[in-house]
Amino acid sequence: MNYELNRYVLLTQLPLLQGISSTDLLGWEDALRLDMDEFPASKLPLIRQGDNCSQLLYLAEGELFREHRSADKHFAIRSILKAPAIIEVDRLFGLNPTYQNTYWAKTEVRMLGIRKSLLGSHLMKSEVFRLNLLNTLSAIAQKRAAALLPIQLESVEERLRHFVGTLFPDCEGEVEIYIKMKDLARYVGDSRLIVSRLLNRLHEEGSIRLGRGHFTIKDIQDFIKTTHS
Repeated sequence: MNYELNRYVLLTQLPLLQGISSTDLLGWEDALRLDMDEFPASKLPLIRQGDNCSQLLYLAEGELFREHRSADKHFAIRSILKAPAIIEVDRLFGLNPTYQNTYWAKTEVRMLGIRKSLLGSHLMKSEVFRLNLLNTLSAIAQKRAAALLPIQLESVEERLRHFVGTLFPDCEGEVEIYIKMKDLARYVGDSRLIVSRLLNRLHEEGSIRLGRGHFTIKDIQDFIKTTHS
């Protein structure tokens, strides 16, 4: 009984399910199959970029590595997704309902999947769920639109920070960017030498860590805020 109670308390704390009573969730138990799957930490992908987004997928406990590779193959970005979180809900419908990232377990994780076909028959009938979904999709759209707004930037450092902000519009904490110096220079519109000097200075100041073929930003929100200060 305690296990069931704890499970439903956890469910009602997940994104989009907040505000829905455990009684309502119990009523959906048979149809939605609200059992959670457990996965150990592993380098094997649980989801691959380009896979069909066929279910509403939750990270209920643990942490996932998240990686996106650009269509032009010139860069890859990595970050960490921490529970509780919903995975790419904005990719469920639309012109290209596929995952934008590859995910693998950084720690032991618990995940919950609800088939997309069941949203209309159950979850979308809940006013609370519909409002939560609308707010979530609106927030995602607004963050991405804000990251892409044109800004008059004079220095290469401002252009670099703005470029990074477009890559990580809704991430927190530590992130990684895998990119060749010549490609990064093209993205920020300056010479390879100038960009290399900038990265070395930022490394010396402690805001990034330089590695071979990549660099790590210690606090992405702090890094991109400097662009607008």
